[in-house]
Amino acid sequence: MTYHGVFVDDEDDVFAEQLSTHGQLEIEFLAVQEPTALARAIRDKQPMLVALDYRLDEAPAGLPADQTFKGSALAQHLRDASIEAPERDFAIVLVSAEDKIRTLFQPDQTAHDLFDRVYVKDQINDQRRTVRRELLSLCAAYDCLRHKQGHYDLAELMSAEPDDRHAIDIQALTLHLAEAKAPHLAVKLILNKLIDRPGPLLDLDDVCAHLGVSLESGLKLAEVLESHRANYRGLFGDAWPRWWSHRVEAFALEVFSTRATGLAASERARLLTERFGSRFEAAISPWSGSEDELVAIACASCRRGIEMRHSVAAFEADLPRFARRRRICWDCVQTDRYLQAAPALVIDEIDASLAHEVRGRARPDNQNRED
Repeated sequence: MTYHGVFVDDEDDVFAEQLSTHGQLEIEFLAVQEPTALARAIRDKQPMLVALDYRLDEAPAGLPADQTFKGSALAQHLRDASIEAPERDFAIVLVSAEDKIRTLFQPDQTAHDLFDRVYVKDQINDQRRTVRRELLSLCAAYDCLRHKQGHYDLAELMSAEPDDRHAIDIQALTLHLAEAKAPHLAVKLILNKLIDRPGPLLDLDDVCAHLGVSLESGLKLAEVLESHRANYRGLFGDAWPRWWSHRVEAFALEVFSTRATGLAASERARLLTERFGSRFEAAISPWSGSEDELVAIACASCRRGIEMRHSVAAFEADLPRFARRRRICWDCVQTDRYLQAAPALVIDEIDASLAHEVRGRARPDNQNRED
C-alpha cells in the first residue's frame, strides 16, 4: 500500500521528495495560498500525512499582508476539521529550520499539541532514513486508527499479551483513550505518554542503563531481549523501538537472581557475558569514571547510564504517576550540556542547590567526560 501526503512551504519544495519513500509514501508539494482554500485543498487530497513549515508568511506568493499565517494556524484548522470527520484524520508534522523552531515554535505552547512530530530541516538531510521510517510509522498508525471508528482499545493497539495488560491497565490512559474523538488524540496519548516517556515502555538507552551495560553493547542486548520477547510490537514500535519494562525486570531477575540496580554495573555486565557468551561492556559512570557504580537510568541529556547519587531530578510539570522521573547526570550539569537538549530540560527545584554545588565541584580524575 502506498500512502499519500502533502508538504506545504512558502519556499522549499525539495523536502517533499526527501520525506517520501518510493512505493510506500509519496508526498507532493503544495504552495501557500489563502488559509481556508489551502485547508480545503489539503483535505481534498485525502492525505495520510501533512508536513508543514512553521513560517508560511515569509514568501506568501502574492497573498495580502492580512492573510498571511503560520503553520500552527493551518494545523489548528485541519485538526478542528478532523474532529468532525475522524475517518479522514491524518498525521501532521512540523518541518522547519532550527532557528524557527527554537525562537518561534517552542515558545508557542498552544501549538505543541497540534503536531505529532517536529523535524529540523537539517535533521532530515542528516537522518533521512530514520525520518522516513518514522513518517511511515505515523501513516500506518493513522490508517489503523481510522478503521477503529472511535473505539480504541489500548491493549489491542499496543499488541499487549495477557501478561502485559497489568502494566497498562492505568485509568489515566484508558479513560483518556476512551474520550478520544479522533485518531490524532489517540496518537498524542500513545506517543506523549508511552513512547516518549520511560514508564511501562523503555527505550534501549534506559534498558542498557538498567542492565548495567554501555550503549555500545546495546545492539547485542537488543538481540538477547528480542529472543526473550521483551520487545514492544505495538503502534510505533517499528520506528521507535521500545521494550516492556516489566519484561526487562523479569529478564534481569532471571539473569542476576536479584534486583538489577542493586548490583554494580561491572557485575551485571559480567553475569550477562557469562550467561550469553558474548562480551558485554559495563556502563561507566559519566562522573566518577567507574564501572562499579549502581547505574540505573539513562541521563535525560546525554543518554549515558547514570547512578542516582551523581544525578539531579529533571522538572516535569505533567509527569504521570505511571511514568519514571527523568534525571540529569552531574557531568551534563557541570558542562551545561543539558541546556542544549530539545525539548529543553530544567532542573527540579528540589535539586537546584545541589546542581549549584556540582557546578563548582572539582571533577574526579576520569576520562569519561563528554565535552
